[in-house]
Amino acid sequence: MAEPKIKGAAIREFLLWHDQRYGHAETVSLTEGVPPSLLKDLDTTQPALGILGASWYPCSLIHPMLDHIVEARGNEGRELANAANREVVPKMLRGVYRMIFRTVATPELYARHIHRLWRRLHTTGDRSLTIREPGEALSVVENWPGHHPLVCWTTIYTMAYVFEAMGYPHWSVERIACIGHGAPRCETILRYKR
Repeated sequence: MAEPKIKGAAIREFLLWHDQRYGHAETVSLTEGVPPSLLKDLDTTQPALGILGASWYPCSLIHPMLDHIVEARGNEGRELANAANREVVPKMLRGVYRMIFRTVATPELYARHIHRLWRRLHTTGDRSLTIREPGEALSVVENWPGHHPLVCWTTIYTMAYVFEAMGYPHWSVERIACIGHGAPRCETILRYKR
């Protein structure tokens, strides 16, 4: 099986946010755990370490950088994922993803298209979103060898802030299972209201 990959668009905006929040030197330090053979894919003199939104990157390049963040911030990077998505998601929905967002700007349409949207950013994992009742959705990601704790939390908070952009500013998330904790799939309940 081919190595799991992540689209640059899924990491670039996060790295730009990280650079702005913590400084470029701190962002460059994320590369310390990257295998030397993969450093050629990065340019530490450039914003977002030279990661391009349209390119695909192997998890063996991205995960060591995320490991560095998790080790420094703790709690699997949950608070950092929340803080980053609070700023990054609205920016992306006004920018390059504006047309896609208009296509899926209701919970039902977002749920219908979530797997297709997922495949634009990840080569592995099957994503589904089920609206279980008004104001409650179940998000599932399974068959995901490219799982990483910080990517998992980023996925959760991306979903939450997309719902906020749809007009549901009152939300909460409850992760009930995670591949990183030995479960066969990641499951999160999103509760949302206007």
